[in-house]
Amino acid sequence: MKFRLFILTLVPFALCAQSSLKTANHQKPPSWQISDERKFEIQQKLVAVYRTYNPDSCLIYTRKNLELIKKNNWQSKKGKALLGLVSYATEKNQINDGLKFNKESEKLNLKNKDSYSLADNYYMYGRLFHLKADHKNAVANYLKAVDLGEKSKNFRIVSSAYRSLAFLYLDESDEKKSYENINRAIRSAEKADNSDELGFCYGVLAEMERNLNKKDNAQKNFLLAEKYFKQNHNEYGHAWLLTNWSLLDISDIDKSYRMQKEAQEIWDRISPHHYMSVANHYNTGFSYMDFYLNFSVYSKKHGFSKKELLEKAMQEFKISKEIAQKNNNQQWVMFNYLGMSELYRITKDIDNYAKNINEYHTIKDSVYSQDRKNEIAKLESRKVVEQKNKEIAYNRLVIKNKEREKLLSLVGLGSVTIIVILLFFLYRQSKKNTDRLTKLNNELETANKTKIKFFGILNHDLRSPVSGLIHFLHLQREAPELMDDETKLRLENKTMDAAEKLLLQMEDLLLWSKGQMDHFSPEISEIPVQEIFDDIKDNFTWAENISFKFDFPEELKIKTDPEYLKTITRNLTNNAIKVLEEKQGEKTICWKAVEKPEYICLTISDNGHGASQEKFKALFDDRIAVGIKKGLGLHLIRDMSKAIGISLEVHSESGTGSEISLRIKKI
Repeated sequence: MKFRLFILTLVPFALCAQSSLKTANHQKPPSWQISDERKFEIQQKLVAVYRTYNPDSCLIYTRKNLELIKKNNWQSKKGKALLGLVSYATEKNQINDGLKFNKESEKLNLKNKDSYSLADNYYMYGRLFHLKADHKNAVANYLKAVDLGEKSKNFRIVSSAYRSLAFLYLDESDEKKSYENINRAIRSAEKADNSDELGFCYGVLAEMERNLNKKDNAQKNFLLAEKYFKQNHNEYGHAWLLTNWSLLDISDIDKSYRMQKEAQEIWDRISPHHYMSVANHYNTGFSYMDFYLNFSVYSKKHGFSKKELLEKAMQEFKISKEIAQKNNNQQWVMFNYLGMSELYRITKDIDNYAKNINEYHTIKDSVYSQDRKNEIAKLESRKVVEQKNKEIAYNRLVIKNKEREKLLSLVGLGSVTIIVILLFFLYRQSKKNTDRLTKLNNELETANKTKIKFFGILNHDLRSPVSGLIHFLHLQREAPELMDDETKLRLENKTMDAAEKLLLQMEDLLLWSKGQMDHFSPEISEIPVQEIFDDIKDNFTWAENISFKFDFPEELKIKTDPEYLKTITRNLTNNAIKVLEEKQGEKTICWKAVEKPEYICLTISDNGHGASQEKFKALFDDRIAVGIKKGLGLHLIRDMSKAIGISLEVHSESGTGSEISLRIKKI
């Protein structure tokens, strides 16, 4: 039955009492052994237990305590004792009597300044107004109960009030506030260390999630609540839980019906006019209607005829409505009109359907009007404002105390200020000295790096020409007979030419290094590619049996540092010559220049044996160690290429030679 899914089975707003007193034992305390004071205390504890579990027992012990109060003229205790009568009337749905007794109790508790009991009074007002579906006054009193309960550390009442607010807001379709309040209720129950109250809190949370169609979470919390109630032998809590739990899965009609019958047996025994008994009768009416609609499935199991099922459904709705009307519980009167309208719809009694559905909407518009919702919102806002005002007053007091502390600490603060200024001055001087030393160290480190680079360049640019010269001198000294006059003359001319070029190269390097000593950084200028290639020709005339080829557009120019680029090309050429020394047959080195849209590419290739990429790793990885005689050339090529923005590419295959490209971005 779809209507039932949206109807809230009301929360048990009853108080939970000390878990240590659980039995409905009405044995009279041995009056000859204890004083009236002690007797009053024991009976008051029993009242606290029975006001939740057994209203009739609650009434018995409340009356006994009222007799003791009258006998001993204990007016200061009467306000607290009257709460037992309030609770009895509430559980029996005697709302008018409950309001009357609560008003008398409140008056006495105000006179005695008993904040702990006053929190209970406001909570009971909230319950009674909630039962009348007067949500505005219910919220106002629940909030008062929370405020006084927190001040007096009556956390059981605080938890009960938050728990009631959670259901009220769910009734008003405000899911967010409903969850906020049930979480506060659980925290307060934990503070109160009350396992029964925790059982009701988790039962309320389960009922909320059932209404929000979160069935898995609801089942988990129903089971948790059941654990608390069974642990404490709480028959009242068990009946309340079954009443709500029976609606979790109404597709299993038989299971729901069994839960409702078990719950009703308890309600008929302990409190037949309890509002949860009203709810259970209502739910049972829907179960009979479900049996009617699924008659072919359940007829043999329960043995009711269709007519009997409809009569039983109507009987349950009427019992529920009559109790609700007697106690002025408009909300449940409204729900029963809805149930009866659904019954008349099934039997196609259009007139009675229309009559009952109109009654339902009339009461609903009254209970859930927008004006009522606005009033509830105002009440909550007012509580927030009051809380803020208290915080402001407290903050003002804090500020005043801090001002006093401020005056007392001014002298100390002045002393600290002077010390801080002195320390700051010393810090600044120290920082200046540190910065000066850091700068000098950086300059020294840069100078050392510049020196190392210069010697590396000088070593690699001069090693090959000097090596060629030494080779010729060794040959002339050790095997002069191998050279005829023509060869000897040719080699002497080449050696003389190489020596002269070497001298010019040394002068160029020295002049260039002088300009670089202060700042080892490139100086960009435009230079023809031909000048670069001519430098290669002039510096490697000593290379024997190697054919040099140059392929480039004659007008092509490059913007870069000429000396950096020449050093790079000399080292690359020198490396290629070393590779070709080990080769037999034709030896060729080719330099090629090509202009692209974004860069100019200079490529050197040789027809040597080739090498693996590992051999060229130093061109790309600055973590590779540098040797004394080997490896520095590739490091210099890498560092100087990076300095003038040249990117390097290497292609080398075994047996086909190597090719290295320099990509120079156009500026």
